[in-house]
Amino acid sequence: MKKYLLKIAFMLLPLISYASAWDTDYKQIDGAVKRPVFPEKTFVISKYGAKPDGRPDKNQKAINKAIEACHKAGGGVVTVPAGTYRTGAIRLLSNVNLKVDEGATLLFVFQPELYPIVPTRWEGLDCWNLSPCVYAFQADNVAITGKGTIDGGADNENWWPWCGKDRFGWKEGMPRQQGDHARPRLLRLAEDGVEMDERRFTADDCLRPQLINFNQCDGVLIEDVTLLRSPFWVIHPLLSKNVTVSGVHISNDGPNGDGCDPESCDGVVIENCFFNTGDDCIAIKSGRNNDGRLWGRPSENIIIRNCRMENGHGGVVIGSEISGGCRNVFAENCTMDSPNLDRVIRIKTNTCRGGVIENIYARNIEVGQCKESVMRINLDYEPREICCRGYVPTVRNVYLDNVTCNKSRYGILLNSLDSVANVYNINVNNCRFDGVAEHNKITGKVGEVNFANTTVNGKPCLSSTPYRNLSQWLTKSEMQRVPQSCLLDFSKKPKWSYVMGIELESMLDTYLRYGDDSILDYCKSYTDTMIGADGSIRGYNLADYNLDNVRTGHFVAAMHENFPEEKNLIAIRTLQQQLDKQPRTKEGVYWHKAMYAYQVWLDGIFMGLPFRVKTAHMLSAKKQKAVYDDAVDQLKKTYERTLDASTGLNRHAWDENRDMFWSNDTTGLSQHCWGRAQGWYVMALVEILDALPEDYGRRGEVADLLTRTLDGVVKWQDKDSGVWWQVMDQPGREGNYLESTCSAMMAYSMLKSVRKGYVDGRFMVPARKAYHGIVDRFLKVNPDMTLSLTDCCAVAGLGPGVSPAVSKAAPKVKENRRRDGSFDYYISEPVRDNDAKGVGPFVWASLEMEHNGCATADHLNDIIRAKSGTLRK
Repeated sequence: MKKYLLKIAFMLLPLISYASAWDTDYKQIDGAVKRPVFPEKTFVISKYGAKPDGRPDKNQKAINKAIEACHKAGGGVVTVPAGTYRTGAIRLLSNVNLKVDEGATLLFVFQPELYPIVPTRWEGLDCWNLSPCVYAFQADNVAITGKGTIDGGADNENWWPWCGKDRFGWKEGMPRQQGDHARPRLLRLAEDGVEMDERRFTADDCLRPQLINFNQCDGVLIEDVTLLRSPFWVIHPLLSKNVTVSGVHISNDGPNGDGCDPESCDGVVIENCFFNTGDDCIAIKSGRNNDGRLWGRPSENIIIRNCRMENGHGGVVIGSEISGGCRNVFAENCTMDSPNLDRVIRIKTNTCRGGVIENIYARNIEVGQCKESVMRINLDYEPREICCRGYVPTVRNVYLDNVTCNKSRYGILLNSLDSVANVYNINVNNCRFDGVAEHNKITGKVGEVNFANTTVNGKPCLSSTPYRNLSQWLTKSEMQRVPQSCLLDFSKKPKWSYVMGIELESMLDTYLRYGDDSILDYCKSYTDTMIGADGSIRGYNLADYNLDNVRTGHFVAAMHENFPEEKNLIAIRTLQQQLDKQPRTKEGVYWHKAMYAYQVWLDGIFMGLPFRVKTAHMLSAKKQKAVYDDAVDQLKKTYERTLDASTGLNRHAWDENRDMFWSNDTTGLSQHCWGRAQGWYVMALVEILDALPEDYGRRGEVADLLTRTLDGVVKWQDKDSGVWWQVMDQPGREGNYLESTCSAMMAYSMLKSVRKGYVDGRFMVPARKAYHGIVDRFLKVNPDMTLSLTDCCAVAGLGPGVSPAVSKAAPKVKENRRRDGSFDYYISEPVRDNDAKGVGPFVWASLEMEHNGCATADHLNDIIRAKSGTLRK
């Protein structure tokens, strides 16, 4: 009990850490970020010479003159009144609030000479470059406010072509940042450790300026303005503290058009903003490679809330210029919805960057759709970057809570390194990801990835599986759902039934493979409940001549072989006596039941013949051979009588007298191939081959029959899903559905037949496709961690019908014309989860997959682990 409690406590630790961070750290950050306050003095730019129709250089001088006057006066508000003011770069000074009134626009022109070079960072690298449109350096208490617009003036004619991409206006022969003297030179200078003052770039180098850049400032406010058409990043607080971005509307679809990129900042609140960007909406950074490491300034203590993100590479992004690290980021109450939004939460870095990214929290985020993934963590970003490597990044303590998304390619996509598990303690709680095309994926080595109450396409995500193998997991799930084995298959009272026999025999085989006495006890409890000490069978009546009641004997025989009991042997003898007297057609094939007189059903072949052959070793040698010969004859006659030559499949049943309402007057056949009936027949062939002696002369006839039958079955396998239809010969017909019990029977039969050499290896491909299709389509992990098999047809049959011959064999029979073997009938029967007729064959199919060392639980698509990824224990 103590171990159990300790395990529960350990599992709860991430949740406790998550809750306490929001209650403590979040509130402390929120209270600590100080908004700047300004004196009530106003400086209107028009009084300093700025005019709506003025020259850009004159407006630039006038605006900067107003800012300087405000600064020298101890601070206040510099007002931009209504109108459009064309200008060059503006530099804010301490204690200045640049207020852009509603109806006012600051329109920055493409005249590089109006943008002097200033100290900044460009893509995380320190340098001197063209001044951002609005710039502040080492200033305290600066702001941009108002309901007006700041327009960077960039388009495919101005600024954007410098990125060097055709779709942004660049043409052959035009300058661009990729030139050897521009961006590559900056990267080389940084890698070589050249001092910042020697990294000077001008308009000739084509490194586009930011729209807003506050560098080494304390007390920053950007509020209510609309920001458009930035040459490069839109808002770039750098090495600053106490930053608030509130109520800002950003629309910028240009290259590298990030919305808001706090870099190496401490204490940031981004709230109530709208983002429609050509790159990341919000991208938190802390310097690129060695420059970031030299400063050693992480971005930390950041709050993002109540924002709406549309287009962009990512909604809330950390990286890739993150060498200084990042910690304590809180994002909440945001909405995102666009087919052009690639990712919701993204962390990107590589071994050039290094750095520690930790304590990242996101909650209450609602996503309509995104293109790639809800969360992506990528430690192999820009793998071809030329740089000094060996700086292994770490991502840890990431918490997502109540994040929902209706459409994406992946739910969670983790790309770690193959060499070390430096992504760990990733927690995804109370999340729902629907419409996910490829589920979740992990590559590389990762540590703890924890999921709690999180679903992908309605299926729970699991940090790990309770069992390595699906045979064990489903067996134990059924035992948990139905504690008394005599009540399996939805029974209300103890029941002697073939369904219990099938499922319990698969459980017995699971025990024989893996052990676990609780499984054996569960199996034994059935024989102890249903078979008396004298060998009498509870609820059994031999005179019914019901082959279904014989099938349970196959399980009893398996129990007796492994754990002999006299009472079970007596019961086996009783069932043998039934088969000795079982009525037959004129051709010698068993009637299915007395009330199904003169009828051969595929179901009945499976119910009676495998038991007959399995227990024949109890008879004399002469009688054994007679049983084997009779079994082969019945199999062949049944195949011939039920075969539909036009499809290569077998119809559900054949009426020797051709007087049943469901049978064809000429052929005696029922109307369709029912999937489970075909599955019964295929499993009968396999089980009889299991039981026939190796030296028995007619084994080859059964093997040939199995090959012919499987050839027909494979032709009707659904190409997309790998499974089969409820009415097999009517694929895709309206109302028809892909059905799990028959699919499990086919998968099991092919897997076992190939393994044991009954058929050649060509059936392994469709067998594995079928198995994976079942796992993908029909398996469901429940909130209590039990496993369910879904989409099981509960029952189907034919009649009974009434005729003089039937009434003579079963005087009390009552006709049931609803069960007429029509398509409409088969699709009308109930569909449910965990029908024993599917559970048993799927457990057997899983045991076959596991026979070669396959951990079948790994095949669940909603297990958050890719084949190429490994979990660190």
